[in-house]
Amino acid sequence: MSSTSLIRWSGVALLLSGALIAVPIVFHPSYADPQALMRPAWLPVHTVLTISAILGLFGLVGLYNRLRERSGWLGLTGFVLLFTGTALFVAGLSIEAFVLPALASSAAGQKLLDPAGPLFSGPLNVFLLLTSGIFSLGCLLFCVAILRSGIYGRWVGLLLLGGILLAFWPPLPDLVGIIGGVLLGLGFIWFGYILLARSGERVVQAQATA
Repeated sequence: MSSTSLIRWSGVALLLSGALIAVPIVFHPSYADPQALMRPAWLPVHTVLTISAILGLFGLVGLYNRLRERSGWLGLTGFVLLFTGTALFVAGLSIEAFVLPALASSAAGQKLLDPAGPLFSGPLNVFLLLTSGIFSLGCLLFCVAILRSGIYGRWVGLLLLGGILLAFWPPLPDLVGIIGGVLLGLGFIWFGYILLARSGERVVQAQATA
C-alpha cells in the first residue's frame, strides 16, 4: 500500500471513529444510575464505542505517518502510548459491553460488581487504571507534538485533551466525561478530514507531475 493510500484510508477510519465517539457518548447511561448496566442504551452505546476504538487504531497509524517527520521522539512516544491505550480500551469496552450487563442480571453477579468486591478491587481495577493512565498520557504527549509541529493547527490538537476527561469517567462526573468524548470525537473527525484532503492534494500533484 502506498503512503497516499495509507493516509486516505486512515482519514476515513478517523472520520468514522470520531463520529462513533461524539454521537453515541451523548446517549451513554449515567454511571450514577444503579440500573445503568440494564438500560437499553448500554449495550449499543458500548458496542459502537468498541468499534470506534478499533477504527481509531487504524486512523492513528496514518495520522502519525503524516506527523512523524516533524514530531521527533515526542510524537513517537505519544503515538505509542495513545495507540497502546486505545488497544487496551478495546478490551475494556468489550468487557463493559458484553460482560458487565450479564453479571448485573443475576444476584450473584451483582455482588461481583460491588466496587469493594473481588472484581473491581483486584487486578481488573489495576488494568482499568493503567489503561486510563496510558491513554491520557498518550493524548497529552501527542497533543504537544501536534502543537509543536504546527502541521494541523493549534486548536485542533487541543481537542485531543478531551480524551483525558473521557479516560477518567468515572470518577469524573457524567457531564465532564461526555464533554471529553465529544471533544475527542470532533478532534478525530477533523484530523480525518485533513488526512483525506491532503491525500487528495498528493494525488493531484502526482498526476500533474506525471
